[in-house]
Amino acid sequence: MSPIAFSIERVNRLRRAAEKAREIAFDDIGFSGGTRVFTDYAIRLLDVFDTLWLKPGFVLYAFAHREFHGGNGRIWAVPADATPLVSGEGPSFFGDEWMQPPPGGVALMQAIEGDRSPWSYLSASILSREANEFGAWWHGCDWSVHTIISTAPRQADESDVSDDDWELTGEAPAGNWIWRAPVPRIWVPTYSEIGETKAVVLHIRNPIRRETIYRATDTYPDGSYGASTETELLCAGAGGIVF
Repeated sequence: MSPIAFSIERVNRLRRAAEKAREIAFDDIGFSGGTRVFTDYAIRLLDVFDTLWLKPGFVLYAFAHREFHGGNGRIWAVPADATPLVSGEGPSFFGDEWMQPPPGGVALMQAIEGDRSPWSYLSASILSREANEFGAWWHGCDWSVHTIISTAPRQADESDVSDDDWELTGEAPAGNWIWRAPVPRIWVPTYSEIGETKAVVLHIRNPIRRETIYRATDTYPDGSYGASTETELLCAGAGGIVF
């Protein structure tokens, strides 16, 4: 089948709604550090995606870990009959132990079902990335500053290029781009099928450290909303940001 294209405006509306839904209120976590468990943020995020839902027999828990220099989080699906975790009372994890699932827990996307429409797979690609960014703060941020683009980047007219564009516009800023791969023919987000396999392709600008634009291909096996992702660097620029 020919790829189905999605407008960048529609994709970005979904992404902005997801960003707002996963935003943790400052008073809920503060700067004191440690790990906390939230029972409402994960459902609030999932509710943004009207073609996706949680499989029966699961509940969701969102963990947020914060230290003085940044924060991160995880969302896990847990069997509904497991011992409940108390909202706001995170366990005293050390090192990377807080990133491990609670007893019986599985990765979020393993517990997601949907209506099998092309838009549902695009939605799953956004949900998985937004969920991985849950609890991100300062040095912990990554996906928050990535931009899904829908047009080829523009080459700068001058050698000295500055970029202060933080909007999700669907366009990459003008820059001194050095191409590492062939220029794509289609830039907008797309969905396609090869047999029973589904694929969502996104072109993404990443400004962290060094400006890059890469292609992310999410491949969904039949009957699953858990994708494997392959990325390919398309071009690199001269600038970048550091948190």
